[in-house]
Amino acid sequence: MTADETREIFLIDGNSLVYRAFFALPETIATSKGQPTNAIFGFASMLVKILTEHGPKSTVVVWDAGMSGRDEVSADYKAQRKSRPDLLREQWPHFEPLVEAFGYRNVKVPGYEADDVIATLAERARAESIDVTIVTGDRDAFQLIEPREDGRGEVKVMATSRGITETKVYDRQAVIDRYGIAPELIPDFYGLKGDTSDNIPGVPGIGDKTASELLQRFGSLETVLASVDEISGAKRKENLTNHADDARMSKQLATAVRDVELDIDLESCLADEPDRGRLREVFREFELRAPLERLEEALGEDAAAPREIAATVLSARAVEGPTAALRELDGTLATLVAERPVPEDDPTVLSQGDTVPPGQESPDEAAPLELSLDVEAASPQPPLRFAAYAGGETVLTGEAESLAAIAAAWGERPVVAHDWKSLAASEEPSQAPPLQHDTIVAAYLLDPAGRAYPLHELAEREGLGAKIDPPSEGQGTGNGLAERAVVTRAVAEIQRAELEKEGLTRLFEEVELPLVDVLVDLERAGVKLDTAKLAEISAKVQEQVETLEGEIHELAGTEFTIGSPQQLGEILFEKLQLSRKRRGKTGFSTDARVLQAIRGEHEIIPKIERWRELSKLKSTYLDALPLLVDQRSRLHTTFNQTSTTTGRLSSTDPNLQNIPIRTELGREIRACFVAEEGHRLISADYSQVELRVLAHVCGEEVLKDIFARGEDVHTATAAEMFGVEPKDIDPGTRSKAKMINFGIVYGLSAYGLADRLDIPQDEAGEFIARYLDRFPKVRQFIDSTIADATESGYVTTIFGRKRRIPELRSRKWQTRSLGERLAVNTPIQGSAADIIKVAMVRCENALRDAGLSTRLVLQIHDELLFEAPVAEVDAASEIVVREMADAYELDPPLAVDAGSGENWLAAK
Repeated sequence: MTADETREIFLIDGNSLVYRAFFALPETIATSKGQPTNAIFGFASMLVKILTEHGPKSTVVVWDAGMSGRDEVSADYKAQRKSRPDLLREQWPHFEPLVEAFGYRNVKVPGYEADDVIATLAERARAESIDVTIVTGDRDAFQLIEPREDGRGEVKVMATSRGITETKVYDRQAVIDRYGIAPELIPDFYGLKGDTSDNIPGVPGIGDKTASELLQRFGSLETVLASVDEISGAKRKENLTNHADDARMSKQLATAVRDVELDIDLESCLADEPDRGRLREVFREFELRAPLERLEEALGEDAAAPREIAATVLSARAVEGPTAALRELDGTLATLVAERPVPEDDPTVLSQGDTVPPGQESPDEAAPLELSLDVEAASPQPPLRFAAYAGGETVLTGEAESLAAIAAAWGERPVVAHDWKSLAASEEPSQAPPLQHDTIVAAYLLDPAGRAYPLHELAEREGLGAKIDPPSEGQGTGNGLAERAVVTRAVAEIQRAELEKEGLTRLFEEVELPLVDVLVDLERAGVKLDTAKLAEISAKVQEQVETLEGEIHELAGTEFTIGSPQQLGEILFEKLQLSRKRRGKTGFSTDARVLQAIRGEHEIIPKIERWRELSKLKSTYLDALPLLVDQRSRLHTTFNQTSTTTGRLSSTDPNLQNIPIRTELGREIRACFVAEEGHRLISADYSQVELRVLAHVCGEEVLKDIFARGEDVHTATAAEMFGVEPKDIDPGTRSKAKMINFGIVYGLSAYGLADRLDIPQDEAGEFIARYLDRFPKVRQFIDSTIADATESGYVTTIFGRKRRIPELRSRKWQTRSLGERLAVNTPIQGSAADIIKVAMVRCENALRDAGLSTRLVLQIHDELLFEAPVAEVDAASEIVVREMADAYELDPPLAVDAGSGENWLAAK
């Protein structure tokens, strides 16, 4: 640093920033392993912000290590502060190492608060002509602000405001503009107004405005107290007189100590540099992806070295072969691997468990190579551009007409891929190479709460390189695609170890991975739609909608847009003066629950509910679905395997899992899903699978006996709860029992049950209490599950699927209650989801082994829909029922209802 350069140092109040980050950010922010990171994320983001906006600066982070004697001045000083929250305590050990990774200095002086250490360092730096920026959320630090003058450095304060990274830099004039007083009067200011956060009393009745006016008029706290007779207001005079000693003590508590004994060489702090490699490791450990991206933008491409394995990515040799001569490429690959020197401590992986001894050539045919395949479809037609990685530094790239062509060249060699379902969507599964590992599915199992799992993020999370972008159109077969193949293989290696550690290997290999090809086949098959019949229904529904619209307008006395919540609210709650329930952002809510609660108040409500039902079904299904069919009138949905935290499959584009079955119109729509000529649809549905899972996991004998006797579980539950014979249970009582049964499964509270049954909360609570008294093992299951999940941070399904639930450890009751509901629901709903996935794989395999052409065409939660030639219906139905019932050995056993027909409704 030359003499002409301005020397500058940042002094950060570590405790202030960490606490502000913790309380500003959701407590549910955590890593995929469940490690809470909201304070770590916020603190790291603040450090990155400083680095990004101000460049690399010498920085000291100061931590509290005592009270600086203020607790002796006032026993109440900070006495109201609670102990450090548990979630923050878990994160606390990681802050100082994070600071060190940035190349910053951690400082704490036993017996002193960070404020006083910062004040002392600022004084010393200023005397050495070093400019100082103090970063804190505490406004009392404004007293340290000084201008640059007489060769002394300037002191400014970067104050956090809302959140953690929104800041404003204050110099002397900025303090005057905000408070009307100079920085040196800040202790006097706090002496008058006090500070509730630190339990500094001040003078009762004096706030910011009055304190500022008094100091502007009289100049100091002492002068204010000596001039009480000149101050207007009897009460104010009385308070200033009676609390004068409190004011003086408050000023003393708010005054920074500037002479703490410190053994710190500021010059050595100015020389510190970031440990860029360690920074990446820390950011990756805590999955701070967004802050890491900003960090690398600030420090450049060499911000932090990736893991050693990423060197393979950077040095991979792209061997490009002839377009159609894949067998030549195959031979080239074998030759390259054979010629590659094999270090004694790093044998080349040829197949699962097979290695080449040092000095021995790889045989051309005998040892199948494990491939990591990445494919880019050349729009709009083949050929496919591909890259294959076979260990070491050898990457093959080329073009092929299809995955089948690649499979023909590779034989039965297993493939490692990222999002195989998307890659194989246009191929017959039997013609595609066998799948050994899918990095997107593995990532989902390891972190089911993730929003998406792009390869570059997985690579970044594992430290395999910062920029692995998806191949773009026109990129050809260059190193970009080759790098993706290498990265896919490297990510897979890391994931395998993590799956084994988390106990997820069996679920991955026996359930999720085989399901990928099942879903590929399912999506390709699609289901046939009778579009003409849908059009007829749509026209009929349109007439009903128009009739209802006229009736609603007549009852309202005016025309309005029924679909507008704001206009509807004005009609219902202002014009018709119906009961107002929940208030939304733009007025009183008009959602379904509100309308249900006020249904009996006016005949307009049932008509609005019916209008909504018909309008939604018409727009979502009747009008939309015919536009999405292919040339054979078949509808193809996309099943998302990696989108729900419970493990359930979801359906999109279009969503075919939400078509209602209980309404007449919903049944008419289902009747439009038909079989091809000469075929029938087979519907196989699990009977009360979630309640059977509940009985199984909690071991409740009473519930098991109900299933064993083959009784209607809701009627039997009502009989058990109310002590009456099943024959005496009326539909209303059964409905309540049904709501409680599923309410228990979904963690429903008394408040939620009261809302759904439209009964008083006390009555709902009594119903739940009766249920749990009659089924005591269910109560034990709920209590133990919540306790275990709170301790471990996660719950598991009967197949070992894990879900992290950080909400359970929140300080907020509402968030904690949500966590409890999730903890109870996930083992039940997640286990049911696992069972249906196992059933899908078993049915697919069994039908194929039996030589049948029956195929799965739809999955709707607990129901599977198959399309079978008429001659295969009986045999296929028998296989499907058997395989679904044997998917898991539950107690009580799984039960399956099956039927067949020309359309979906008839099959049900």
